[in-house]
Amino acid sequence: MTIDAFNQQATRLRKLALQASATAGADADTAEDIAQETMLRLWQMRDDTRLYNPEGYASTIARHLTLNLLRRKTPLPLNEHQAADLTVPSPLDMMLQREDEKWLRQRIRNLPYTQHAILRLREVEHRTNEEIAHILGIQPSSVNTLLARARRQLLNEIQQLRKT
Repeated sequence: MTIDAFNQQATRLRKLALQASATAGADADTAEDIAQETMLRLWQMRDDTRLYNPEGYASTIARHLTLNLLRRKTPLPLNEHQAADLTVPSPLDMMLQREDEKWLRQRIRNLPYTQHAILRLREVEHRTNEEIAHILGIQPSSVNTLLARARRQLLNEIQQLRKT
């Protein structure tokens, strides 16, 4: 499809996208954004031989984009208890959380070097067993064992803290 042919159909396709998005439940501003995204996707598909029915594609793309967006939104709370969970934490809660984080960081620092390094490489840097083994110069089979030990030790310390 040439740019001239696309421009001739663009106004009609945009209106269809707006209508499909609004019908699927989007507000006016969101429908505008979705219509723009739909037009961009249609432009990217302009040379695709499957685009024999651009009106149908415009409506379908807009509807799917709207539904995906609505699925990602956080649902409204159903009762007061759930609404309380969404409120800003109190200063006391924030202080307790900071203390917990400080406590955990200290416990992680106290792990043996290899366990600390493996935990960091896995959880922070998202490295594979082979990469970790290569970096630390150990066997790949040892990585799982040392990682499990580090996690078990931290879990035991957390459980001991909760008991007190």
